[in-house]
Amino acid sequence: MTENTALSERSYYDGEGEESLVEKLQFLVFQSGNGMYGVNILETHEILKPVNVTRLPNVESEVLGVINLRGNIIPVIDILKKFSGDYSEISDTTRIVVCTWENKNLGLLVDRVVEVASVAEEDIESPEVKGLSNHYLKGVGRSTERIFLIFNLAILFSQQTAEQDEDILEV
Repeated sequence: MTENTALSERSYYDGEGEESLVEKLQFLVFQSGNGMYGVNILETHEILKPVNVTRLPNVESEVLGVINLRGNIIPVIDILKKFSGDYSEISDTTRIVVCTWENKNLGLLVDRVVEVASVAEEDIESPEVKGLSNHYLKGVGRSTERIFLIFNLAILFSQQTAEQDEDILEV
């Protein structure tokens, strides 16, 4: 694991009276519908209150449109719509989590941001979740109070880029 791919914290107490070095990854945990999801904190650019979204023609239904963030055009997808088929309702806790992958930005509309969770790398379990394609997930994380699905942003970004390229070609 490189320092570029995961923010880690070091703990020197292993709970059994001995000092040890434990690497932990940090994840921004958010709720969308009834699901808890997480993204690596290093892949999180910023968290925004909902802003006006400019709709785009001929895009997938989960793509709400684009926003202008300090001169950068960022597509916004509704996580709930993508994985359950229902649109998110905008409330006081709704946020757009702007994620970055390979110098590209993508906004995820979420119901609420819950916490930043620290999880030991060995405590992340395989992403075998029925009904949700495994390629969208890196694993299942567990914090002290909840479990959450860890998104594979590389897949979300590559799928969004491919769909946008197809839409441009159709216009």
